[in-house]
Amino acid sequence: MTKFRVFFSLEKEESWLNRKLAQGWQLFDITGEGIFYHFKKVTNADKIIQFDYRKFANKNDFAEYLQFMTDAGWEHIYGKYNSGTQYFISNRDQNLELFSDASSLLEREKRIRKGIYGSLSFLVPVYVILFMNSTDLSVLWHPQQEFLTPGLWEKTGNEFWRAFFFELPFALMRILGHLVIPIMLIVIIVIYFNSYRRMQRYQKSVV
Repeated sequence: MTKFRVFFSLEKEESWLNRKLAQGWQLFDITGEGIFYHFKKVTNADKIIQFDYRKFANKNDFAEYLQFMTDAGWEHIYGKYNSGTQYFISNRDQNLELFSDASSLLEREKRIRKGIYGSLSFLVPVYVILFMNSTDLSVLWHPQQEFLTPGLWEKTGNEFWRAFFFELPFALMRILGHLVIPIMLIVIIVIYFNSYRRMQRYQKSVV
């Protein structure tokens, strides 16, 4: 089973994956830059999924980390040495906790923010260079200008709908091209404030 989801919070993602697990569907892979979740049917659903956030300079360090987690009773189900979020699963009767207090959660959040800012420092300039000149917010109130089929809006009946649906995917791609920078900025803002709220909550608990 494959599900499309976009999460701005590790807590919400973790909760969702554990609900799926309780229904007998266990995560085993994530594709499409983290938006397509792939599940397999399992008979033993009495388990729990938890996240860590670690990036490694090389695969040897990653392998040592995985061995340490395995020895501690965790099975690694998804994550790469440079992907950041690492997905682990364990049996509930082991009563394991990756993060048992606010201090450890705060440290994880600091690693998440560092990883996000490191990625953005590279991606933002690239996207700005590639898409800034194509940004045109007028497509939000005049989307019809991106439908380039000659005479489309003069057609009627079935002829119009055939031409419209033929052109629609191309028009949507052109519209999205105009909105890449604004969408990216919105995503950055949402990620930042979600992270800020979590850090504030953890810091209050530590104090």
